[in-house]
Amino acid sequence: MSGPNILAGISNWYAQREPRERVIVGAGAVIVVIAAIYMALLPSLSKATQLEQRYAILQSDLQWLSEQGQTVSRLVNSCVSESIQKGATKDVITRLVRRNQIQMKTLAEQSQGRYLLNLESASANRLLQLTHQLACQGLSINSLNISSAVASETNYTARMEVQHVK
Repeated sequence: MSGPNILAGISNWYAQREPRERVIVGAGAVIVVIAAIYMALLPSLSKATQLEQRYAILQSDLQWLSEQGQTVSRLVNSCVSESIQKGATKDVITRLVRRNQIQMKTLAEQSQGRYLLNLESASANRLLQLTHQLACQGLSINSLNISSAVASETNYTARMEVQHVK
């Protein structure tokens, strides 16, 4: 059956119905059309509601961030007063270790400008100060392990991998 034949068949079938059956079929057809339109529009309406909620959340985040601008501008890097030392990275590391009165067990250059340090100190705080000073000299601490020395309870050993930040 082609399009006009289908419509003629439906029209013929509809004409054979009683008037009350025609009302019920017509009302059913209207309900089906309304339900189809609603089902077609439901995903769009749901997405629009989600986008409005997301927009409200992002607006509040943006407002909070703009209010925090003054706070962020007051934050200052504690490395500002320190200038980056000249010389080879290995020499800079050695000077900082000596300045902090830390004993360097080994300093081995790894591949791609990475250095592996094995250190020993009487103070774990000095080891942490060294990590800060290394960071201020443009070195990135890739790994750090500080532990109590096995031979002594007052000494600390540190194994540290640093890399020059480019």
